[in-house]
Amino acid sequence: MSAAVRDCRFLQVSRRGTGPNLIRFAAMSDSVVVHSPAVRCQVFTFKEGLLSSMAHDLKLVVERCSIEWTAAPPLGAGESQGGGVAQVRASFDPRSLRVVCAQRDGQDQPGSLSAAQCAEIERNIQHEVLRTDRFSEVRFVSTQVKQRTNGLEIVGELTLCGQRRTLTAQVVKQAERWVCEVRIHQPDFGIKPYSAALGTLRVKPELLVTVSMPLTELPSLT
Repeated sequence: MSAAVRDCRFLQVSRRGTGPNLIRFAAMSDSVVVHSPAVRCQVFTFKEGLLSSMAHDLKLVVERCSIEWTAAPPLGAGESQGGGVAQVRASFDPRSLRVVCAQRDGQDQPGSLSAAQCAEIERNIQHEVLRTDRFSEVRFVSTQVKQRTNGLEIVGELTLCGQRRTLTAQVVKQAERWVCEVRIHQPDFGIKPYSAALGTLRVKPELLVTVSMPLTELPSLT
């Protein structure tokens, strides 16, 4: 698997396919699309460099995103398992990325950034890092799903800044939400991490992205 994505968790889906624990979506039926704010996507950046003590880690939110899941059709007579989800698609608008707050040691630091500082960070991300004038969508499309003892594993492709890489993600059920945590290595997608002060202050290449949605949005899986 590419170094672009590691330690992943994603939406839970049920099983169907040619093997006992494998979904392949050759045949599909009804689709349901869940939008933000029911779908929640957060991005966490981490600082490094000689001047890192003067900077902040950041928590950001993607305000416009959606997840589409396609139901698998029922199996034929005599087959014991069917239904559930056959395919997952997710779309994220990087132009809607907003700063929530700074963080220190994983803890929110509300009020530590002014509105002007947040606006400048957002401009830098959109224009210098993600180049949203050219790449206005981040997209994930699943290709297969495997059953695991602690949930499900989804394999698919993530398209970011015009680069497509394979992503493997496992399901985690946390409280009242399905939750996904993905670590993305920016250079694998042709992204140069933001830096300032002649490189003495930098954003680490690896980002943490979390995606979640309420259990009630997929009632057949709860």
